[in-house]
Amino acid sequence: MIRILKSIGIAFVGALAMGVLGASAAKAVPSFTCSAYPCAATGDTVYQTEVFTTEAGKIQCTGHFESHSMGSASSTITLTPTYLYCSAFGFSASMNTEDCSYVLHATEQSTLTAWLSHLDISCPEKESIKISAMSGACKAEIKAQHSLTTVRLENAAGALVVRPEVRNLTYTVTADGFGCPFSGTGAKTGGAYTSNGVNITRDFGGTISASGS
Repeated sequence: MIRILKSIGIAFVGALAMGVLGASAAKAVPSFTCSAYPCAATGDTVYQTEVFTTEAGKIQCTGHFESHSMGSASSTITLTPTYLYCSAFGFSASMNTEDCSYVLHATEQSTLTAWLSHLDISCPEKESIKISAMSGACKAEIKAQHSLTTVRLENAAGALVVRPEVRNLTYTVTADGFGCPFSGTGAKTGGAYTSNGVNITRDFGGTISASGS
């Protein structure tokens, strides 16, 4: 996902300054912060570096992300994705996110400049992220699910880099037509959501930072 959110950063909420972080500080919950409020930001991935892995293979897309407005520091941030230029199983594909969003929950600091986060896929009732490939012969959907692990966060070059490494994604195959490489319809486990792209970042006048309390 993402080199994203130049206006949004992570501030470590703990008892010690960044230069003297100890084992106890590493367990404190960090926060996403902005240099001024309210704030929001957008980011875009490099071409087809958002990757969803299924039993049938990979769905790869270019991702665009918009954050919900933040009025104060928070341990969570909500990103709304839009996927373009998708391919799957050697064919063009589409991913319709409907009204689903990603909610990042910052959980702990892993190094001096990096953090870990859980991921929720939040969707309104009866909505999901819908995948279609091979002219509709292959269809699947990713429904709402919570506490997916892990997403890595890093402050780098004035931006927040967000790299999902989710390996426990569930999904449902809704169509398995002629030539489709799925092994039947129904609920599936063991999916993955990853990204290794470097995003182009646009900011809204703020700066990113990571500082001690």
